[in-house]
Amino acid sequence: MTNTIREEGAVTTAPPWRGFHHIAIVTPDLEATIRFYQDVLGMQVGDIHPARGGNGRHCFIKPGMNETWGLHVFEQADAHIFPYPETLARFVFIPGALQHIAFALPDEAAALALRERLHRHNVHMTPIGDLGPIRNTLFLDNNGILLEAAWPKEETEIP
Repeated sequence: MTNTIREEGAVTTAPPWRGFHHIAIVTPDLEATIRFYQDVLGMQVGDIHPARGGNGRHCFIKPGMNETWGLHVFEQADAHIFPYPETLARFVFIPGALQHIAFALPDEAAALALRERLHRHNVHMTPIGDLGPIRNTLFLDNNGILLEAAWPKEETEIP
């Protein structure tokens, strides 16, 4: 499917985007971040690459079997952790900052399994939210980054 757009009076074809390739984040503790995303969320962690060129060690963390490389996590000792649990009660928007990362789940059953997993690992989360055609829950990773799990609302659910 091609997407035509207007540019300064001319009709052109938009680039054939295929979604996000990766999202880069920084952590002061790569091992702790790997444990959270691998052990708590069950995501796949790639090889850890050594520090070089002024960048710390880094790895990719994939949220499922898809084309994206997922999260590109860099370790930097002086990276700030933002443990703002109030972001679970409402979004806290910081101009110019990453607000949250939303991961897609296929259905309510997967979401309930995730919530049980988060509970077992003592990760605080919001109640299930209803956002029109999707449902969601919010929680923080080990660095204080606000994460969202979102899934389609079941057709049999009553609003």
